[in-house]
Amino acid sequence: MPPVSSVAHPTSVPLPAVPRTLSLGLVLVVLIVAFESMAVSTVLPRVAGELRGLALYGWASSAFLLSSLFGAVLGGVVADRRGLAFGAVLALVLFAAGLLVGAAAPTMLIFVLGRLIQGLGAGGLAALPWAVISTRYPPGARARMLAAISSAWLLPALIGPLIASLIADTWSWRAVFWGLVPVLALSAPMAVLPLRVRVRQPQQGEASRGSRRILWPALGLALSAGALVEGLRRADALGLLLGAVGLIGVGLSTRVLFPAGMWRFRGGLPSALMVRGLAAFAIMGTSSFLPLALNELRGLSLTGAGLILSLGGVSWTLGSWIQARIEDARGEASRPARIRAGLSGVTVGVAMTALGVLNILPLWAIYPGWVLACLGMGTGYTSISLFALSSVRPEGAGQLSGQLANIESLMVALAAGVGGALIARVRPLDGAFTLAFAVTLLGAVVAALLAGRLWAGQREEVGEEVKAV
Repeated sequence: MPPVSSVAHPTSVPLPAVPRTLSLGLVLVVLIVAFESMAVSTVLPRVAGELRGLALYGWASSAFLLSSLFGAVLGGVVADRRGLAFGAVLALVLFAAGLLVGAAAPTMLIFVLGRLIQGLGAGGLAALPWAVISTRYPPGARARMLAAISSAWLLPALIGPLIASLIADTWSWRAVFWGLVPVLALSAPMAVLPLRVRVRQPQQGEASRGSRRILWPALGLALSAGALVEGLRRADALGLLLGAVGLIGVGLSTRVLFPAGMWRFRGGLPSALMVRGLAAFAIMGTSSFLPLALNELRGLSLTGAGLILSLGGVSWTLGSWIQARIEDARGEASRPARIRAGLSGVTVGVAMTALGVLNILPLWAIYPGWVLACLGMGTGYTSISLFALSSVRPEGAGQLSGQLANIESLMVALAAGVGGALIARVRPLDGAFTLAFAVTLLGAVVAALLAGRLWAGQREEVGEEVKAV
């Protein structure tokens, strides 16, 4: 989820040489954040069981995602005002503090607090590479560095869940958090020290003003979505009030952060954002409670659940590779078919996974079901991103990057919150998981059915041009 950085530099200013340690440090930092992101959902059932915090299960994911949404925007503003080195240190300290709080948490509430702190740091760290690449790397080296940063997410997606589950089964879930702190301490100086060289940049430039302009709406969106999640979890009058306030706040803040008509699936970019968000709602929302469901309903160990999530990571990567080959061979004309096929795979795969977990299909059906869902996600999700990028001008790519990241964070946080609320309120647990799967499957179905709205904007533009002639 790479958010947009607001840092820019004038092209006329010569850039100082980039130390190799900076590139290595950035990749290592991203690798750590990616591993933590992929690992937590796997060990969360053990955390909730040991800390007796099933009622706050959904908050462990939602708190991280919503605070990272705000943290990414805050990181850009801090980098604009105080420099990249200060922003990097702040993000690293917050992330490390969140790891320590989570590792030592005596209760689930403290663990959720640690996740919230982690999210603030993780948002800033996710934005850091984009800011550094735009200010410290010459144009010819930026593409290679972006590729390296993207690749840093690959290994954790493939093996992160499995390694985390093995650590939790062999030692303790706390070791997953403790173990990242020394690695972060070793890699941080390589990323931070080279950034002490200040590169003159326009503090009052358009990008800088833009980041400050969306800071408060981003905070409003995080708080509003949090109120909505808590409102869903509570079964009292305060829950109704929080839910209503949260819903209104989400509607108002998204009007500033996203294109008009997004919630109405207006053709073109607004629909692309919504369809992409619903696909994330379906897959990442399901993965937030899938390990717990596998453990509670099918008796799988954390390692068994981690293996399934790792298979999903492999499949997602394979789907992305397949769509890239098709894009190279057949071009933009193949995107509609890829998107529809990918979203259909997500829908069928989530349904198969749910039926397997709920013991309607055999246990083995979960494996091909989740592989199919993630393969479809890799194929369709990236194709939607390419469509979105092609629908904006080059100068709008940075803003779009932030919108893509924010809609993903918002929708996954809502999915995890809904799933967590059902787990907290519905008994028996198989009924809660049935409803949770139904909600995320509904997101996949809506995304697949409304994918055609992506091209409605192009048809509308053509129609307007014909009328003008």
